[in-house]
Amino acid sequence: MANISKGPFLTLIFLVLLFGSASTLKSFGILGNQVRATELMVGGAIYLHLCGALLLGMLCRLTTQRNLCLGLPFTTLFVLALVALDESIQSLIPSRHFSWLDMTVNVLGVLSGTFFCSAIATVHSKTKAFR
Repeated sequence: MANISKGPFLTLIFLVLLFGSASTLKSFGILGNQVRATELMVGGAIYLHLCGALLLGMLCRLTTQRNLCLGLPFTTLFVLALVALDESIQSLIPSRHFSWLDMTVNVLGVLSGTFFCSAIATVHSKTKAFR
């Protein structure tokens, strides 16, 4: 746990629970209108998926700098599994449907957010070395 930044980690846990709860509640028809209103407010469900996934990906990198596999931290791998599981489970719920577009946006958003923060950290560390 020494390699984990507590602030970003707690924020990551909070947002995973928030986004997961929104998906679950929408699946069961609870607060579905509020979730749909939020989707419309940001321009549609796909934009909400993208914004949420980018944010989660950035928090994954901010949580830890240690990479586990393919240059990705454990937190990113865990969040990727969660977003894939969430989208896949929707195929089993009569009121929802599986969407390859949502899955792709979620996965690419998490990866993009993680790599964006990695690139910023790399540039920052290199400019710091030149000072």
